[in-house]
Amino acid sequence: MEASILPPAPAPSTKGLFASSSSSSSFSIEGKRGQHAYFADTEGPNDGLMATKQSKSRKRSAVSTGPVQTQEFFFVDSASSTREKRAHVMRHHIQTKRRQHMLANHADRQLSRGPRYLPWRKKSDADAQAAGEVSSTRHMSPQDDSSGSDASTSASRPETVDSRHSLVPIPGPVTMLSASRKDPFETLPVQLGPQEYELADYWTSRLSYWSGPNTYMKTRAFQAAMRHVTTFQAMILGYCARWKAQLYDIRDDALVSFYTAQAEQAVNNPKQDGARLDEDSLALALTGLTLQEERFGSKQKADDYAQRAVQLVRPRTGSNRLIETVLLYILYNMTPRPPKITEDAARWLVTFLRSAEKLMAEHNTTHFLSLVPQRATAFQFGSPLYTLLSSGPHPTPVPSDKHRYVINKNTPTMEWSRTASLIYITTALWDYQETPSKTARFLDHLAKVVEQHDLHRHPACESFVWLLLEEGYEADMRVPERAWSTRELLAMHKMLPGDLQFRFSEILLAYLMLTPPISGVASFERDLYAAIT
Repeated sequence: MEASILPPAPAPSTKGLFASSSSSSSFSIEGKRGQHAYFADTEGPNDGLMATKQSKSRKRSAVSTGPVQTQEFFFVDSASSTREKRAHVMRHHIQTKRRQHMLANHADRQLSRGPRYLPWRKKSDADAQAAGEVSSTRHMSPQDDSSGSDASTSASRPETVDSRHSLVPIPGPVTMLSASRKDPFETLPVQLGPQEYELADYWTSRLSYWSGPNTYMKTRAFQAAMRHVTTFQAMILGYCARWKAQLYDIRDDALVSFYTAQAEQAVNNPKQDGARLDEDSLALALTGLTLQEERFGSKQKADDYAQRAVQLVRPRTGSNRLIETVLLYILYNMTPRPPKITEDAARWLVTFLRSAEKLMAEHNTTHFLSLVPQRATAFQFGSPLYTLLSSGPHPTPVPSDKHRYVINKNTPTMEWSRTASLIYITTALWDYQETPSKTARFLDHLAKVVEQHDLHRHPACESFVWLLLEEGYEADMRVPERAWSTRELLAMHKMLPGDLQFRFSEILLAYLMLTPPISGVASFERDLYAAIT
């Protein structure tokens, strides 16, 4: 019989099952149930003996191959007891488990004696030296910087187990200690302390609109801000610090001063060593500062930051859809300047309504509806899109005890986003008027995103206009300029008197429903010119 060898069980000290008889020189070692290793010579045809799982036998003395015995063997013959062999295997299994348990306990004791490291505590000089070289991209939190650190960057994460310990229970990038941290893989561009975690938590799980938390939109903005230290400080930490200071009426807040100074210094010197900003990161940082100043600071500074961001993004329209979406969304929800509409702006608004009226007449034909049947029902009363785009009422889903976290108490972001959505959809249908198949695909996309994000049950036009800006459909349907033209028309709409703003939106919704509006374009035009003269 040809010899075949498999290694015994991989425990540090294993017990095996050794089979032998007077008429055979073959034996087997069984480290675990169902695993066999065969050793055989070729002295005769009857020398090989098959390994059996269990049979009755008396236990004989173990075979020792040297002064230190590392394995125990159980001799098996034809009269071996199945019960004894099973008992031998189980004893081996239990002893192996005990060894593993003892090793694990030993590792736990070693870890328990190791120094406890908390990311928000300043390390000693010895710990900092042992931690390795200094990272150039992850920055210290402000409380660390103010306590005596002479650099704006922090050392890499120190080891959680002393280097003399050879046992490492969990190899890989996540240690037992770091797994309990909120950012175990250090995906954030800045090292966070308790205050920074609180600010980040405000953004991700607390801040809300009256329409609801708009989780998808906040998550996407958070992901965009993670690209650079400065963008994260401007978009997330700085904004939430200023919101918190306003909520609790805190003046001269240290966190606000720190993040404002850091972000302003970076955007004014984008090519400085250690915090170099590419065009996309610079545009996003300027967008974050625009949002801060628009909500909590100087409107003039907000306009200046917004203009710089637009100058960076506008010539490269479509190159970075996420950053462009963040910028345009914030521009959509800025208060109008100047507050009074001009005659040229009024003319543009009337022209747009005339185009929407013409488009409705083309779509409301038997031929077109036979090609795009969903056009007849997409915006009808009771449909998901109608529920989302109608003027309401839309009761707020925010509980009364969470109203303190609502950020648009005095800003009509719901109405602005609703009007922006109506303008954007009307413009898209105009772009696709020569291609019914694109019209059908666009309407299918709208229905899909509304259902996917549950917007028909919890209407949130802020999230809906964000999804429109993302242009999540096929490349042949994307028109990046559409979002910018929507911004221009929306800025004109915001300067209208309140009643005319409402009538403008209702006329657009009526045309999308393929029904004539109660008050038509002629009436709107007459009242509009009367208001500006």
